[in-house]
Amino acid sequence: MKNYDYNSPASFEELFAILAKNDSSKSEIKFLAGGTDLVPKISLEREQVPKAGEKGLNVVYLGKLGLDSVTENDKEVRIGALCTFTDIENNEIVKKSVPVLLEVIKEIAGITVRNSATLGGNIMNASPAADSVPVLIALDAKFVLKGPGGEKTVAAAEFFTGPGKTAADVSEVLAEIVIPKQPGTAVFRKIGRRKAETLSVVNAAAYVEADGNTVKTVRVAIGSVAPVVVRCKAVEQALAGKAPTADAVKAASEAVLGEISPIDDIRSTAWYRNKVAPVLVRRAIEAALGM
Repeated sequence: MKNYDYNSPASFEELFAILAKNDSSKSEIKFLAGGTDLVPKISLEREQVPKAGEKGLNVVYLGKLGLDSVTENDKEVRIGALCTFTDIENNEIVKKSVPVLLEVIKEIAGITVRNSATLGGNIMNASPAADSVPVLIALDAKFVLKGPGGEKTVAAAEFFTGPGKTAADVSEVLAEIVIPKQPGTAVFRKIGRRKAETLSVVNAAAYVEADGNTVKTVRVAIGSVAPVVVRCKAVEQALAGKAPTADAVKAASEAVLGEISPIDDIRSTAWYRNKVAPVLVRRAIEAALGM
C-alpha cells in the first residue's frame, strides 16, 4: 500500500512549516478542501498495488485556515477559497453583487456534493470542464495565492496552464477569489448529457456592458473545448463597439471556432462540440444583452 500522511495545520505558519519539512522525492503534497474529488481518487489508489519507486502522499487539510468567508467593499467581492458552493449560494453578498454565481452553482453536481465541494477546490482541480471557471474569467476575477514568500495575484484568464495544471507553485494555496463589482450583466450557459447533476459537454459565460446602441465591454469564456477554459478574445473583438443586434452577435459568436480545439471523449465528440460552441456563446451573449 502507498504511504499516506495527513496534516491539519491551524495557521499558515504551521502550513508552511509542514511543506518545508516534506521530502518531495518521497512524498507528494495534496491540499484537501471539500474532498469531493480528491477523496475518491485516494480511495481508488489505496486499492491498487503501488508501483516500484512510487511516491507517497502527504494530504494537508486546509479547513482550519479561515478561508471560508465572503466580504465586500465598494469595488469588489472577496470569496474565501474554502467556501462551499452551498455557503456561496446562501450568501446575501453574492445574491446581491454576483448573482450569476447562483446560476452556476445550480448546475454543479447535486445538493449533497455542493454541501462539501468548495469553490477553491473546483478552481484548483483545473478541469477544462469546470463550471465555475468560465464565469470567473468572464467576470475578470483574480485569484489570491499565499505561499512562504508572501501573496501573489493572478488573473483567472491566465491561471490555468493545462488539464489539472495551474500557475500556482506546489507550496502556494489559493486563498481568495476576488470579483470586481461591475455595471454589466453576466450569464452562464451549459450543455450536458442530462438536465441535472452532469459534467459539461460544453459550457460558456458572457459578461456584457452596453449603452443601448453600442456594446461597450464584452468578455466571453468557454469550457470543455480545449485543454483549458478559453477566453474568447476573437469573439470579444468582433462584437465590441458594434450595435447589439442579433446579426452582430451571431457573426461574433462564430469566431469562437478559431479559438477552440475540442476532442472526442466519453461525454461527447469534437464534431458535436464544434457545432454547439458558437450556439452556446451566442445564447450567453444574447441573454446578457436581454435579447
